[in-house]
Amino acid sequence: VTAIIYVVACSSYNLVLREDPSQNRLKESLELFKSIWNNSFIYISRWLKTISVILFLNKQDLLRDKVRAGKSKIEDYFPDFARYRTPPDATAEPDDDEQVTRAKYFIRDEFLRISTANGDGKHYCYPHFTCAVDTENIRRVFNDCRDIIQRMHLRQYELL
Repeated sequence: VTAIIYVVACSSYNLVLREDPSQNRLKESLELFKSIWNNSFIYISRWLKTISVILFLNKQDLLRDKVRAGKSKIEDYFPDFARYRTPPDATAEPDDDEQVTRAKYFIRDEFLRISTANGDGKHYCYPHFTCAVDTENIRRVFNDCRDIIQRMHLRQYELL
């Protein structure tokens, strides 16, 4: 295994699981990611210690629509969002306003916070904002993923 591809529906911040209506979908995604990242699955933990994660932050189009509509505010589900500041190096899409950019980077940073908490440097998280119906975006992301996997192989064999 070279990498794990982890796909998150970013627009699910205000939805609950069908099988457990008390559990928020995005929070469940964060918890599962944390379990994978921290090798909480005993029977496979030795293989995951050095495996990086390619994180697809998907459904950016639906997230943008929800944030713009303003009906379901992220801070109602994630109180830390009220204090969150968009990183200075954040890149806004041409049709995204400030609140949309802030929302997508907040969700990204929630996952990156998990991936940098232990700081062991043995595996990395490579986040990508995706919209599966945008073929050009997906093509670019898959090309990036191919490059990441090639770099991981080069690093593994100490050629990089």
